[in-house]
Amino acid sequence: MTSQLIVSISIYIAFCLLGLSIAASITGQHRAARITLQLYLISCLVFYATRAYMKQFFPFTDKIESFVALSVLLAVCALIYRKKLSNKEFITLQVLSLAAASVIFIFVDVIRFPPMFLHTIWYPLHIPVSFAAYAFWFVAGVIAIYAIPAWRRNDAVLMERSLLMTDINRIGFIFFTLAMLFGGIWGYFAWGAYFMWDPKLHWSVILWLYYGNLLHIDRLPKLRNWKIPMYIAGMAMILVAFIGTSFFSQSIHRF
Repeated sequence: MTSQLIVSISIYIAFCLLGLSIAASITGQHRAARITLQLYLISCLVFYATRAYMKQFFPFTDKIESFVALSVLLAVCALIYRKKLSNKEFITLQVLSLAAASVIFIFVDVIRFPPMFLHTIWYPLHIPVSFAAYAFWFVAGVIAIYAIPAWRRNDAVLMERSLLMTDINRIGFIFFTLAMLFGGIWGYFAWGAYFMWDPKLHWSVILWLYYGNLLHIDRLPKLRNWKIPMYIAGMAMILVAFIGTSFFSQSIHRF
């Protein structure tokens, strides 16, 4: 069996397992949903390990690998917070994970060797932690979506969900801060500058400031009533930063 065939089989098996996990969650088979989601992660591990072997490099250098990475990290976050999430929230995260993984049917998968400016330890440190931040922030956004009824009624349960969103945001913010530090060092070695006037970098700074301010929104009486919609809006901003700047602009971050 060739390496390319292993890559193809593993990712299609992973996609099917993720679909089965969603179906199990919808039908209330929570244990089966958790097990199939864990098997999905194992299948993705085979996918990335094989691609790393083929490239002889860190396997996060193209569109398919990037989207699948986001899918994997959304699934990981869903498992981490399973006991704190409602079934609807858990299913929504699974569906978002499936949507990210469906990119395998959109882009042509061609194994390409990475350019030399990626050959630095700072690149593999930068990419996973930035996607981890996206995933944690998506979890906070999904919780915000399902907290809308409580927000409208000013229900007591809103306080609990609000605190959970802040805790998750804090973890995402730490990851994204590390990603920006690693990315700056990588940029210095690759292009001779810690910061460049690039659309991706602009939106990264915007995201960092946005979610950093959301950490303090509970202490701002005039803004804290807007916490729920602001976390929901944050998901749209992540999509602009991840998809819009990478694939629909002249950014140097085209993967």
